[in-house]
Amino acid sequence: MSVDDELVLYLDLSPEFGGTRFGPFEQLEVRLGSNGDRCHIVLPESLGVLNEHVRLIRQGQQNLILAPAERTATVFLFKQGGRRSTQLYTPTAVRPGDAFALVTPDGPKFILRMDELPEEVKAERAKAKNRSGVGRGRLSAKSMAVETKRQVWTRILVFGPMQMVQKIGTFVRSGAIYQPRNVFLGIMIFGGWIVGGAMSCRSSGQKKALGTTITKYEDCQADRDLAMRIGDDVEGAKMEELAAKITGSITLGSALEQDQKLRAKFKERAQTILSQKKYFSWLIKPTDRQAQVFGGWRERLADEEDLDRDTAGLLTWIAANAKLGRGEFDVVVDSESTDVCARGPARLTFRQAVHFGLLAQPDAYFRGQSASLDAPKDREELLEQTVLAAGKTWPEEPVESSFRPIRAGEDYCVILEGDDDRDRERRVLRAIRRHLGPDAKYLPPTETTFSAVARIAKFWAGDLVVADYEESKDPRPVFDADTSVSAVLDGIEGRGEWVLTRTADTLARSVVLPCLAVLQGDADDVKKVLGDDLPSPVTCLVLDWKLRNEP
Repeated sequence: MSVDDELVLYLDLSPEFGGTRFGPFEQLEVRLGSNGDRCHIVLPESLGVLNEHVRLIRQGQQNLILAPAERTATVFLFKQGGRRSTQLYTPTAVRPGDAFALVTPDGPKFILRMDELPEEVKAERAKAKNRSGVGRGRLSAKSMAVETKRQVWTRILVFGPMQMVQKIGTFVRSGAIYQPRNVFLGIMIFGGWIVGGAMSCRSSGQKKALGTTITKYEDCQADRDLAMRIGDDVEGAKMEELAAKITGSITLGSALEQDQKLRAKFKERAQTILSQKKYFSWLIKPTDRQAQVFGGWRERLADEEDLDRDTAGLLTWIAANAKLGRGEFDVVVDSESTDVCARGPARLTFRQAVHFGLLAQPDAYFRGQSASLDAPKDREELLEQTVLAAGKTWPEEPVESSFRPIRAGEDYCVILEGDDDRDRERRVLRAIRRHLGPDAKYLPPTETTFSAVARIAKFWAGDLVVADYEESKDPRPVFDADTSVSAVLDGIEGRGEWVLTRTADTLARSVVLPCLAVLQGDADDVKKVLGDDLPSPVTCLVLDWKLRNEP
């Protein structure tokens, strides 16, 4: 069967409502409701129809899922040949010939049909394939009329083809997913989709496509195994198992399992990030400057051959700052509980930068009227405090300083003019390779339980006064393969807790933020920011449930 001969979905109103045919629908999802901007078939609100009332999700030629869009959306299913209806409360498998009614059993009733594309559409597509070039040559009164008619009747071209991931995300936000049994529905939806892909690739005989499909199928099987272990007891899912699956890390899960204090801090930070998700909306906007900076940082780390996979993957998320992109500088609270300036994609402090051997210019945070910074002497006094706090000496020769606004308001960074490696990703990554790579000092061997987590902790420990990894002969902290990260940090009085919190925050971002993107964004847009290796929506659903419902 050719592409043009494949069956597509139509919805026929029952004869008592006029018998109008809607379609063809070729996308994965069709929405019905009263909101003309969000639905493909629009019904009068006076009938009691919600903005989005019902969704049809297509899994294959004959396999469909019918789902109420909200808990309050009443939908009644009529099986083919049956007269009695059943009210739906959860997504349900349906087939061509079945029908459904909205609001009441006697409300608008649609019959599911699978049929070929109209002959005129197939003819237009055949012509399009044979034409050379694009643009004006493809415009005609007939083609415009056909397109207008299709948009008026079905509204299907208002929306691009949607990915199944986005549908699951909407399902989460509606609240319907929070019944544990619905986790299995997600498995079934994705299972049918992937198995269908496996059948297609097997028939094509293309090795590359088959290999990709096998990988997806194995991932699906892993999702199924996870859900089967969870069963109806979603609360019983282990946070460390979810973290390992989402990140793909071979060490993160065991590190969280064996470090109870780190695990508790990780969960606390994950819940906080989830509650602040609006600050990370740039993850699903590939044209946003912040997303582009982060994407560049991620790609460079992905190409790093001198960093083990786990460390590179987790380090990616140190650049996922909610404030990144507002300006060259930011303000952070350092290990001495002081407001200081931070700079570059990794948002490094001056002390952290020099402790990792980077060329960095002193900077100092100032809040107040900019007129107070007009005098060079006042600026230099602030900068000298930063230099002394890093264990360095103030230069004797004359210096040139200035100040920059951090954001709208009275926040400024006073800076010493000159080159600063913090703005140069390649130089930052060179320092990271030297101090966090496989042969770096004061760290456990790679691929051991605490190896990747310890490297994240060492990155943040670079801000400690005692952690000058460039010059000190005996810097602290010193991590090893047999001691948990929190135990090592407990030995740094008054400062280890700060490092532990920052480490847990980075780990939490590596788990929560990709799931937020997967469940909220368009798959193609998310891939442009996060790459192709996205977590399973099913695993993300379970994580979302646990973070929202557990203390």
